Amino acid sequence: MERIKLLLAGAGFMGQKHLKAAQCLDSAFYVGIVDANIKAAQKLGSKYSLNCFSDIEQALEKTKADAVDVCVPTPYHLSTIKHCAEYGAHVLCEKPVSRTIEDALEIKRIADKKNIRIMVAQVLRFWPEYVHAGEIASSGKYGKILSIECKRLSSPPAWNSWIIQPQGGGGAVIDLQIHDMDFVLKLLGKPQSIQSVGRLYKGAVNAVHNKLIYAKEVSVLIESSFLFPESYPFRMFFKIEFEKAILEMDFWRVKGERLKVYPQKGSSYYPVLPGKDAYREEIDYFSKRLIDGEKFNDSPFEESILALKMCLASEKSCLNNQIVMID
Repeated sequence: MERIKLLLAGAGFMGQKHLKAAQCLDSAFYVGIVDANIKAAQKLGSKYSLNCFSDIEQALEKTKADAVDVCVPTPYHLSTIKHCAEYGAHVLCEKPVSRTIEDALEIKRIADKKNIRIMVAQVLRFWPEYVHAGEIASSGKYGKILSIECKRLSSPPAWNSWIIQPQGGGGAVIDLQIHDMDFVLKLLGKPQSIQSVGRLYKGAVNAVHNKLIYAKEVSVLIESSFLFPESYPFRMFFKIEFEKAILEMDFWRVKGERLKVYPQKGSSYYPVLPGKDAYREEIDYFSKRLIDGEKFNDSPFEESILALKMCLASEKSCLNNQIVMID
């Protein structure tokens, strides 16, 4: 099978995670690393025997990459994708696609004009526990969803400071909770409106509680925070109440027992899930869709924009103390 040649843009935390996860894929291989901090690129590149660059135009020309895995900070997504588009390289872009809807729409316009394909790396769409919850919901096995509660809780990220800044990653209200906004979006579709309460830190909303309001009778609560103590380990959690069962996932449990199903009838159980790395799966999926030409149905670009709209509505609700409609 043809293999996609990938250039990694960004040698930071997420770039390292992607590169490590995607080793020995049948669908793709990395041909280089580009980062404005050439020393960071070289340090990472030495582990994988990859050529390193500080200039993306030079990197694209030298490596002849088919696609670029964009793991640079969010404010640089648009400018990086412009370079990719000029070269004709497709893009796997870390979430969120951008800090603003205007930039997201500009990215889409550029992609359409230059005929390149873009997928946003919404990793929960490939995370086994979240995938299984989606499969149960779509199967109707336990009836309709009555309520959803999601939590994503962390101390301030030690690997960088731009994520928690208002014009950087936008804080927890944007960079962190977009995971759960996207998860709920996939399960229930777009909400009518969002009511949020947040806490500012470093000028950004870095702790937030949301109520997502739907026309149908369903309760949806999402909590995200970068303001937990350093002694508090990272936690992601969801509880989905169906008509005939409850699903609960807690990252604090041991692997194999993180997702538990509590049916109304019968005993509770742990579903047997594939022991797959979600980052590896998303890179593999992206590469295979480039090879076969099929659409990115598991992570549509339009839904990535909508998830960003939901986060921005949450931010606006926090800052203005009002319910915000989702257009």
